[in-house]
Amino acid sequence: MIKRIFTLFIFCFLSTCFALWANRLDDIRAKLFNPQSKSVLVASHRGDWRNACENSLEAIENAVQMGVDIVEVDLARTKDGHLILLHDNTLDRTTTGKGKPEEYTLAEIKKLRLRNGCHIKTIYKIPTLEEALLTAKGKVMLNLDKAFDYFDQVYELLEKTGTTNLVIMKSNAPAEDVKRDYGKYLDKVIFMPKVNLDDKDAIQKLNDYLRVLKPVAIEFKFAYDTNPLPYEVKKIMAGKSHIWYNTLWDTHAGGHDDDCSLLNKDKGYGYLINNLGATILQTDRPAYLIDYLKHKSKVMDCNRDWTYLQSENEFQAPSVPHFTVEECFLKGKQSSQTNEDGMIVTPYFAAVIDGATAKSTFTYDGKKTGRLAMELALEAIRDFPKDIDAAGAISRITEKIHDFYVEHNLLDELKAEPGKRFTANGVIYSYARNEVWQVGDCQCIIGNLYSSNEKEIDAIMANARAVVNEVALLDGATLKDLESHDPGREFIYPFLQKQALLQNCPVEGQRFAFPVFDGFPVQMKQVNIFSVGDAEEVVLSSDGYPHLYSTLHESECYLADILEKDPLCMRLYKSTKGVQKGNCSFDDRAYLRIKMK
Repeated sequence: MIKRIFTLFIFCFLSTCFALWANRLDDIRAKLFNPQSKSVLVASHRGDWRNACENSLEAIENAVQMGVDIVEVDLARTKDGHLILLHDNTLDRTTTGKGKPEEYTLAEIKKLRLRNGCHIKTIYKIPTLEEALLTAKGKVMLNLDKAFDYFDQVYELLEKTGTTNLVIMKSNAPAEDVKRDYGKYLDKVIFMPKVNLDDKDAIQKLNDYLRVLKPVAIEFKFAYDTNPLPYEVKKIMAGKSHIWYNTLWDTHAGGHDDDCSLLNKDKGYGYLINNLGATILQTDRPAYLIDYLKHKSKVMDCNRDWTYLQSENEFQAPSVPHFTVEECFLKGKQSSQTNEDGMIVTPYFAAVIDGATAKSTFTYDGKKTGRLAMELALEAIRDFPKDIDAAGAISRITEKIHDFYVEHNLLDELKAEPGKRFTANGVIYSYARNEVWQVGDCQCIIGNLYSSNEKEIDAIMANARAVVNEVALLDGATLKDLESHDPGREFIYPFLQKQALLQNCPVEGQRFAFPVFDGFPVQMKQVNIFSVGDAEEVVLSSDGYPHLYSTLHESECYLADILEKDPLCMRLYKSTKGVQKGNCSFDDRAYLRIKMK
């Protein structure tokens, strides 16, 4: 009786598991076949090879357990014609064998053992493709690399194992060739083309694939994010097909790879998703990417009382003829009187100006130098001729601040002591020029382009501050102690004062130099000038937002999450300062989203 009950329990348990796996695969395919789906599918490169041998059954199973949607594996063929999982042309790196797989029979291959990532022999064996298909069946999709030349043989195995619904085949072969040679399979097996956006004929290839094959996804690569084509691809692919990027190496995703994501997930994975429209990412760190997507989903769905965006807003945008202010928000970290961020909207310009935190005790009419620099910049912008160019505009702001120095007998002192200068960063939209000018570390989004323009030296100082504070915690301080006395900030402060030697530095090739408005000549080579082109929206912001999104709600949600989990800004988001006692944030913030008419 007990044995019968136990057997029934096992049967019910397994039936439930199979049903769940079937639903899981159906869910993955539903997203893949819906070009409108914004859900990001995670593809694990060679399985979970960090915790199991690459291209092993264990690596596939691990990936399934962590919630991966697609597992990428590589194929090779043995001497007697069996398909096995193997990436390299030889057995040397990943197995105990030597030489090429086509020199071994399957029986000989099965006597070998896989090596792990440290080249240590394990107990695991090289699997066949058939074994891999049965392991993945009903649980996860398999992306078969190095398999295109074996398409006919692969399809026979798919039919044999009943797995035609879980395989993705891929190649960069011309669209017409794929249709001619393998058209009989294309309504049964998913085929994904590959396009290198650094090739001269990349867009022609893309359009050919869309026209001839109508694929559910296309895999793209590009070496540097100065390549404009990824933004064009997003427009071309919208509503037609999914965009796949690999984050394995920097040259596959313009530098926004796994390593970049380890330092800042939003600049790595986030850039590809938010800016380039990626809905499939293949990674060597699947667990890390899955955690990021869960966190991002939770943050962006935050449920808040949004009335403060009106009641606490310190700026009311006027109505102007050439563009519409969709959203704007200005709030000081302490009060409106001490707020060093400012914004302006005129008939031909929109701008956010961020006054830098004062590094001196100088005040004028009770205002610190950052506030004064911001106000002087706004005054200059208010008087801009409508067709002024970037160089002329920046020169006028510089002159405005310089004239204030002369008027108040400050010029000689500030020449000698740059750390005391009235300093501001800014980002300015010109309607007549259809451009955005970015000076210093303000942020902007232009259509699909995002530029944070964070100074390299600030990132170094933020890391130094974080290290000093972590040491203080190990030495017995509490997080509450650090809120009232920040030893990390205290440690970097003398350098922050000297750092002014780098602003508007004219020395050619000085890697840490950066532009600011400070009354002295700006090096135009250091200024970002972006063409707006046919973008419908532009977002301008100060660096009071750890990451800028295309809506105010998203930007505020992300900020709120950081302030809740890392108010000292030393772990999740590293800054040169955290939330000081009495302040509502780590910095003043300004957000301005405009839409072209």
